[in-house]
Amino acid sequence: MDSLNFDQRGVGDKTRFIPLHVIAVKVGKPMCEVLPATHALTCCDSTSKFGMKAAGIKAEPVLYLKDFGRSHADVQDCVQNAEKLLVQVLNRGKHGTETMDHLRFNYYHHRKSMTVTDLPPTSYATEGHIQRAFYATYMQVNCLGDFTEPTRLWVYHGKPMSRLKEMPL
Repeated sequence: MDSLNFDQRGVGDKTRFIPLHVIAVKVGKPMCEVLPATHALTCCDSTSKFGMKAAGIKAEPVLYLKDFGRSHADVQDCVQNAEKLLVQVLNRGKHGTETMDHLRFNYYHHRKSMTVTDLPPTSYATEGHIQRAFYATYMQVNCLGDFTEPTRLWVYHGKPMSRLKEMPL
């Protein structure tokens, strides 16, 4: 790392500075490269909460999110891998289930007192969340560069993806 980066936390006499450059060296470059994607998938300003951030880190995001939000990435592969990660986030690292639909099925049939409102979202609903997170990650990792929005990011399964809709005020 070339520079020293600190994050200021707390207020008044409880103010402290977190040495981000030390943490970055400790966790390694691959983990640092997938943190924006993990942040966008678990919850950020433009996506809904989907599990806890700590669970997202414990779910080994380096295995699933290597190219997530990158312009050279195959969006369809990224969506499938991100769904696998989110299943791990909600399933607390228990392997064997790879889609939200299978997780819903397992929750409904194998957990006590499970109602429809307690179930995780469907794979179809999760796909929309992942697409928003992909775009948020793309914007975050490219925000300082001179870039134009590549139209190929908006093609998924051979069809144009719907753009993010503006929320009415």
